[in-house]
Amino acid sequence: MSLKKILVLDGVTAVCRFRDDGVVMEAEGVLPPELLERLAKFAQWYRRMVSGNTDLLSLFSQMRGWSPSQGWIVQGDSVTVCSAGNMVCLFDNAQGSLNQIMQALSEAAHE
Repeated sequence: MSLKKILVLDGVTAVCRFRDDGVVMEAEGVLPPELLERLAKFAQWYRRMVSGNTDLLSLFSQMRGWSPSQGWIVQGDSVTVCSAGNMVCLFDNAQGSLNQIMQALSEAAHE
């Protein structure tokens, strides 16, 4: 799925694909390029943090299936940032469907 197909989903304001070092590979949306770069760096850093936390959760809970994590979501009052694989998206809560966006990100990340 291309970034433009994700961008046209209701509420999506920005989406980008990033490398493992947090560098933007491609991006679409209404954010200026420097903010898209910061979003990608944040997503890469946050993915690493979530990965470490899921490893700890698996260790302490002795439950399987937590790792590797498939994505993450940070939801604010009006805006959400979410990621799957090397894709990250920013969207307006009042307009977007979290399930639809996460599914699209997951599909795009595994292409």
